[in-house]
Amino acid sequence: MSEINVYRVSSNLQYGGVSPTTRIKDGKRQPVFPNDIKLEDWDIYPVRLIKFTTDVNFIPYYAGNNFIVDETAKALLQPLIGACGEFRPVKVGDRLYWWFKCTARYDCTVKGMIEGRIGLPELNMWSEVNRWVFDPVKVRQAPAIFYPHEYPTALLCTDVLKDVIEKSGLVGLTFQHLWNSTTGGEWVKRPPLLGPVAEKLGKELEDKWEKNKKKYGLLYNKLKDKEGITLS
Repeated sequence: MSEINVYRVSSNLQYGGVSPTTRIKDGKRQPVFPNDIKLEDWDIYPVRLIKFTTDVNFIPYYAGNNFIVDETAKALLQPLIGACGEFRPVKVGDRLYWWFKCTARYDCTVKGMIEGRIGLPELNMWSEVNRWVFDPVKVRQAPAIFYPHEYPTALLCTDVLKDVIEKSGLVGLTFQHLWNSTTGGEWVKRPPLLGPVAEKLGKELEDKWEKNKKKYGLLYNKLKDKEGITLS
């Protein structure tokens, strides 16, 4: 039986980012996050565009691992991940993108073997996972993309999704290797927010913005209609 890998999949800030311009409010005028809005209540919201956002297929959306996809990426991925979530429209100028809201939850870890910092022991919810341990049998049956029970803000996938994306040549997603069915889990740690290492990472991000601007072009400059966009 061939090896199988698990990755954390996310959009990448080196390509910029898009988020709602103002705080979205529900029917009672209370502020809510996009994740809290039901599909039937979803609307086209004005957006804020980071000035370094480049014209790629996947762009970070509002927070965490969330991303929007362009028409090319949606056409490719909908048959593969359509059952794992919802494609919600996000208008950026005259272009239509889709935020993929993943709704798939899948439990495939080996209990008691994860390393990291647990937040709610009674619920087996973790605030940080440094080393994952997965059940190979369950992983082979996993959805193409999913949230794990222990860490429901991290989007995970296997080689199935990664191979499709990489073969397509689409740009904008990052795959962080977490686990291999033969060699086990890799040690991963959040990058620091302060200090020399954080400063170095910040400089590297700025360099990537400049390189990507030249390679892909800035999205804002390519839009014919910039209505509803705030540039930051």
